[in-house]
Amino acid sequence: MQKLERTIGIVCAIILLIVVVESVHPKKYVPPPAEPPVPEMDCIGDPIAVDFPYTGGVNDPWTCKVQCDGSKPRYILYSNTKATQCDIPPSCLDYGEDHGITCKVPVLRSTKK
Repeated sequence: MQKLERTIGIVCAIILLIVVVESVHPKKYVPPPAEPPVPEMDCIGDPIAVDFPYTGGVNDPWTCKVQCDGSKPRYILYSNTKATQCDIPPSCLDYGEDHGITCKVPVLRSTKK
């Protein structure tokens, strides 16, 4: 029985020593390197204009659903001029919105001469 008590005492002493050493010399936190931002690609297809802003997260309405009936690619154009790409047809998921990836709205060419 005395041997068990001694073993428990040694284990507790080792744990206490580790805690004291860690508190006196804590490891320095080194943040992981920041990943380079993904460059925005141009939006492809026709816009689906919505009356709410893009806030970087998933919005409730399934906006790209209109793409399910056709084979033409589309993108969501939000009220704050941000845009996210719908998935590649025949899929009709809100891909860009779901993954937090925006795209650049193409510049509309003027038909005036």
